[in-house]
Amino acid sequence: MLAQYTAEFVRLYPNASVLMASKEDLEGDRRRELVSRIATGDWDAVVITHSSFERIRMSPRFSERFIKEIIHEIEMAVRAEKSNDRSNRIIKQLEAMKKNWAVRLEKLSADQKKDDLLNWELLGIDALFVDEAHLHKNLYRFTKMTRVAGLPLTSSERAFDLFLKTRYTMQLHGHAQRGVVFATATPVANTMAEIHTMMRYLQPNRLEELGLQQFDAWAATFGESVTALEIAPDGSGYRMHTRFARFINVPELMAVFGEVADIRTAEMLDLPVPKLRGGKPRIVACPASPSLKAFVQTLVQRAEAIRNGDVKPNEDNMLAITTDGRKAALDFRLVAPLARFDEHGKVAACVREVHAIWQRTTEFRGAQLVFCDLSSPKGGKSFSVYDDLRDRLIGAGIPEKEIAFVHDAETDVQKATLFKAVREGRVRVLLGSTAKMGVGTNVQTRLTALHHLDAPWRPCDVEQREGRILRQGNECEEVEVFRYVTEGSFDSYMWQTLETKARFIAQVMKGDQGIRSLEDVELAALSYAEVKALASGNPLVIEKAGVDAEVAKLSTLFSVWRNQRYANESEVGRLPMMIEALEKKVALYAQDAARIEPQTMQGIAMELAERRIVGPDAVGEALRGLVRTAKEEVRTASRMIERIVGRFGGFDLGMLAARGDQPPNLYLAGHCLYNAEPYQTGPALVATLLGALESVGKHHADAEIQLETRRKRLEDLRLELARSFEYEGRLTDLLVRQRELLKQLDLDKDEAGSAKDADEVRQAA
Repeated sequence: MLAQYTAEFVRLYPNASVLMASKEDLEGDRRRELVSRIATGDWDAVVITHSSFERIRMSPRFSERFIKEIIHEIEMAVRAEKSNDRSNRIIKQLEAMKKNWAVRLEKLSADQKKDDLLNWELLGIDALFVDEAHLHKNLYRFTKMTRVAGLPLTSSERAFDLFLKTRYTMQLHGHAQRGVVFATATPVANTMAEIHTMMRYLQPNRLEELGLQQFDAWAATFGESVTALEIAPDGSGYRMHTRFARFINVPELMAVFGEVADIRTAEMLDLPVPKLRGGKPRIVACPASPSLKAFVQTLVQRAEAIRNGDVKPNEDNMLAITTDGRKAALDFRLVAPLARFDEHGKVAACVREVHAIWQRTTEFRGAQLVFCDLSSPKGGKSFSVYDDLRDRLIGAGIPEKEIAFVHDAETDVQKATLFKAVREGRVRVLLGSTAKMGVGTNVQTRLTALHHLDAPWRPCDVEQREGRILRQGNECEEVEVFRYVTEGSFDSYMWQTLETKARFIAQVMKGDQGIRSLEDVELAALSYAEVKALASGNPLVIEKAGVDAEVAKLSTLFSVWRNQRYANESEVGRLPMMIEALEKKVALYAQDAARIEPQTMQGIAMELAERRIVGPDAVGEALRGLVRTAKEEVRTASRMIERIVGRFGGFDLGMLAARGDQPPNLYLAGHCLYNAEPYQTGPALVATLLGALESVGKHHADAEIQLETRRKRLEDLRLELARSFEYEGRLTDLLVRQRELLKQLDLDKDEAGSAKDADEVRQAA
């Protein structure tokens, strides 16, 4: 990828001076040479990997000042909590954060991970372009919100390092929000908090202006916790769980974020990628073996012990249970190495599918990718899904030389050689993990199928995996994606987690300005819902997934219809009074139109101070004198004047002069007033007076048209208000069925499994 970026940069800017820094350039004594070349060379761009970028540190002085500011902010938050007599838990959490930052401050000078030569400020870098910016999402923050699922409090050194460098870069630009550009396909990779993180990187001034620098203030403005159905992590049943995964005030949030975010979805780009057979991934549901079912029951018992406090967190915890459950769902031999091979399990199903496609695409020499994150090649030392899958593929008839592990390519050169072999069809089955075979794996030329042996934690990982095959440059017109799930296992919990996160991300990316809050399932998440339903083994869940999706869609339509109805009712209440006032005005315009005494430019005449003035020159001169006199009077009297000064065309001729630089204004007064444009020269005053007289008929005609339009509008609105919601019957039936499903699925339990009050169930549902 590094070489590809450099080549593209030079192709776009042929005369640019570009330095490419590989991993090898920052090893041993070569670091000193590279950093010196960056600092002393006249480079237009320096292309560098994330790991190398992180090894060039900021100066201890800059970092120390920044960390002290963070510690001060935490101290102020602790004082505020103590004065408010708030929970000791929150104060303890803030104190722990403060202690961690103090330790980091002490270790700053002794940090061996960073390059101890020239620091970042001395390199002469005045702009940052960061690709795959979502890798820096775990930026520090302190918050009083705790124990809310979907809201982790992780903090990474990589993210903090980038944050310091963005602050320094913006400082070079006069503290303006300039000099930093992020690129990512997944600005929201895992949790809602990441939107705030991106804004902290790119919009510090805007957040400060809005008073939203702290996450709690931002979350109170744009976020909301939601309670929804989830399969319990131990797979024993269902629970209502609170998650922080909902946006409110969406138009305002997207307006602020849109100041720096140029969002382009796959639908907007419409790139020439191969079609997905069937329009969605194919789900391969595998039955759970008796051994797996028995093992899941032991996990239920372990979870119960954890809930009851019978074991210490360092002895057993839900993360360990989840990991064991995921491994068992992939292949039971990962938790019981002496177990027998399951002929109906995931590995067996994957072997059958891979071999069938290998045979079918022999002439084209089509290639396939197999993703598996929960295992790795062991070289025969212990059981490995990778080794077992390869052996069974070889046994099925696929030559060993056509199967490869991405793990075997350790250097950039080895990876390039392996990827070339896949593109040329010499390696036709490539196995790897999301981390090693996701970002930067360009092997799409002959890819015909992709297999998910397990479910990753994040929707962005699914996108990165499937982005290897649904990609420009793939010579296949149609491709397949397989997702393997084991019924009644932790697969259902994993895919449900992906559904929750994908729903949120799809809503943000869509950025619908007409919706103020977002929670309902989007189309992007329906395939995850199908996976969850199939893996759970409960037919009611698959029905509930469809019912929930349709209820969400119809509820949105009903909300739009109801809001429009409120607006229509308000307008119907106002229109009769407006029509009545307009009818009176039309009658007055009609009377004024009847009293017009026609005038022409050559035969123009008017009365001024009981004296008749005829002819355009005489009238113009008289009007000019009138305007000049009024202006002088206003200047000396320092007050506004308004009076009738004569008659013209059957109307009283009035004069209005206000303080200021504006010239006095002439108007015609009948039952209504008709203003003339303000001018100071004679010919212009004559022309504007004739125009005011002609406008009487136009005002009358316009008022009649407006009256007819409002009458028609009132009639249409009354007809519209007589109609009910188009899908009212369907929505009512669905809501009834939804309540029945909630009851049948026994959703009146909280996380501990205790019954709730009926009101609480209704509120949670």
